[in-house]
Amino acid sequence: MTQRWSEEIVERVGREVRRLRGKDHAKMSAAGLADRTAALGHPVSRSVIADLEIGRKKSLDVAELLVLAQALQVAPVQLVYPDLPKGDVEVLPGRYVESHEALQWFSGVSALLSPLQESTDSERSVQIEVREVFASQRDRVSPTREWLLALRAMRSAQSQLRRAVARCAGTDEVETLQYVYLTSKEQAERAFEEMVAAGMPAGDGDSGV
Repeated sequence: MTQRWSEEIVERVGREVRRLRGKDHAKMSAAGLADRTAALGHPVSRSVIADLEIGRKKSLDVAELLVLAQALQVAPVQLVYPDLPKGDVEVLPGRYVESHEALQWFSGVSALLSPLQESTDSERSVQIEVREVFASQRDRVSPTREWLLALRAMRSAQSQLRRAVARCAGTDEVETLQYVYLTSKEQAERAFEEMVAAGMPAGDGDSGV
C-alpha cells in the first residue's frame, strides 16, 4: 500500500504539471518548462518532465517539486493536492480527506481530522471525526503564522490610519484604527517574543513592528 500511495502522489503532481503547462494555462512546451527550471538553478530535464507527465516517473524529490512549482508560478502544495477545494485525496495511506483539509494540514493551518468510533445509548457504534492537534513543543508553523497575521493587520491599520488622518476623517474612525494598530502591534511583539523564547531562529531579533 505504501508504495502505491507514494507513486500516486507523483502521478498527481505529473497530471497537474501537464495541466498547468497546457493550452488553457501557460501554453508552455516541456522544453520551455525545463529551461525555466534551469534558470532557477535546479534543472529538471525535458525527458524527466515527460516521464513525470505520462506516469513513468515513480518518485519525485522535494527539490524537483519546489522548482517545478516556481517555474509554473503556483504554490508547491497545489502540485501535491491539485483537486482543490473538494476533491478527495489519500492524504496518508488508506486515509482520505477532501483536498482543502489536506491543504490546511500541509500548510500548518490545522491538523487532520481523525475518525473515532463512539458508542451511543442504543449501543450502536457511530463514527465521528475529531480534530487532531499539532505537538505544540515542536510546531514552528502556527506561531510564525500568528506573528505574520498580526504584522499584516498592524501594517494594514497603519496604512488606513495615515489615509484617514490625511483626509481629516472623524474621531471615531481614527480612534478605531489606532486601536486596531496598537492591538495588532502588541500581538506581533508578543508572538515574536514567544518564538524567541522557544528557541526559534529570529535573525537579528527584529520583530518587524
